[in-house]
Amino acid sequence: MILVLTMAGRYQRFANEGFKVPKYLLPWGDRTVLSVILAELLAGGTFSQVLLVANHRDEAYMPHVRAVMKRHGIPANHLLMTHDTSGQAETAMIGAEACARVLQQPGAPLVFHNIDTVLFKRNFSEMQQALASADGYIDVFRSSNRNYSYVLIDADRRVTEIAEKIVVSDLATSGLYGFASSVVFKEFYRPGEDLYVSAIYKRMITQGRRLLVGQVHHESDTVVLGTPDEYMNAALLML
Repeated sequence: MILVLTMAGRYQRFANEGFKVPKYLLPWGDRTVLSVILAELLAGGTFSQVLLVANHRDEAYMPHVRAVMKRHGIPANHLLMTHDTSGQAETAMIGAEACARVLQQPGAPLVFHNIDTVLFKRNFSEMQQALASADGYIDVFRSSNRNYSYVLIDADRRVTEIAEKIVVSDLATSGLYGFASSVVFKEFYRPGEDLYVSAIYKRMITQGRRLLVGQVHHESDTVVLGTPDEYMNAALLML
């Protein structure tokens, strides 16, 4: 299974608050946010390859990113640089294309994750098993925060609806999104139209593709650092 970290955003809210470094290089204890995210995602050894998609705007900080990659055994050429994208979906597409171009594994299960959410107590082998038969997989946790996205599911844990920033249930998405392969992702992605990965899932649901959720996690095991306030509050609570 291949992991793609989408980290090409401009992080404008952090810049407006005076933060000078990219959000993923902010301190988290004696490490950076990027280090902690990677450590949790890679702990179980489920991901065979990792790609990182970053923004040319942050070029000056890439030596720090490459140092983190080296500590986690990620090859330097797995760092992909891009200019500003329209959103996470376009950034994810760059990673999906690299599955064939860089990794030569277009048929491998593919997982995208953002760079501002730390996930604890996840079992990624469950996701890998699900993607052997399903077209997509969404990591969820219980919440009612209106800043998150939400899913509706049926009795078989199949996703029947996904809504961006609308509380349609108590199952919020963490930003960790799985696809059976990069081929499936590219089949349903619409360039210039899709800002969020959820738009791709909506199209898949409409066409009858099978999307699943796994174990429902606690909000305390899903640390969202999307805004300066969330980052500062999480640091006070978690460290």
